[in-house]
Amino acid sequence: MLKIFDYGKVVEFKAARTILGRPLYVTHFFYIDGILIDTGPPHVSSEVLNALKDFPVKKILITHQHEDHTGNCGMLKKELGVPIYAHPEAIRVLVNPPEIEIYRKIMWGELPLAKAMPLDDIISSDCYQLHAIHTGGHSIDHVCFFEPTNRWLFSGDLYLGENLTGFMVGENIVEHLTSLKKLVALKPSVLFCGLKGRLDNATERLASKYDSWWNLCCRVKNLYEAKATRQQILSEVFGGEILFYYFSQSNWGRRYMLDTIIDNIDYFENDQKKNPLRDQINL
Repeated sequence: MLKIFDYGKVVEFKAARTILGRPLYVTHFFYIDGILIDTGPPHVSSEVLNALKDFPVKKILITHQHEDHTGNCGMLKKELGVPIYAHPEAIRVLVNPPEIEIYRKIMWGELPLAKAMPLDDIISSDCYQLHAIHTGGHSIDHVCFFEPTNRWLFSGDLYLGENLTGFMVGENIVEHLTSLKKLVALKPSVLFCGLKGRLDNATERLASKYDSWWNLCCRVKNLYEAKATRQQILSEVFGGEILFYYFSQSNWGRRYMLDTIIDNIDYFENDQKKNPLRDQINL
């Protein structure tokens, strides 16, 4: 499945593998003035190539290495001959793709093999300048792209929603929170999210996500310091584990978010509840 939404200056592609007409997991990627930001999952490669006949691509920017964002890099490099730019860690993965879990192959497809070049701090098109902002947390190579004139933020998988309570193996809560604060300081107006698509009220959404997670972390801290077990905290704060943990071959779960909070327990203080990030900025 590939659907196209034209917002005038920005074009949104909504992609997913479908089973019996139902999408398994939706990924959004975007086109702006000759620049393609991410490439979608490999399961929709033929649809992507056909759709891009109407959108001349001069360069491709990658937010991070995961196959639902990089899946068509190799194909587009071969068919269109355009340069691909990414964080150095994403470049390393693209030239030597590792084996991935079966659920990821089912939902999106194999990691691609492709060559890319390092991102500059500012990427220019005829009409815009996109600022590359390293935003770790979801993955060590994650990059967002900010267009300051219109205050557009292409956020990859950094946002995803305000109350998400699960992580992939290796995600880091402190890097997530640091990245969210960095983006809130930019005061973006429109969010172009890898999962949700185009969203207004970008700064408020990012600040609300930060506050929601900070308060969750403080709840974990209080219980942990009261000598609650991890299983007790998982049950009380997160509502227990979810079935997707087992479907993902133990690659994604609420326990991983809990683990990274406990691993960084000294980072959290409860006074943030009295002074939320949303109250610290002019929205």
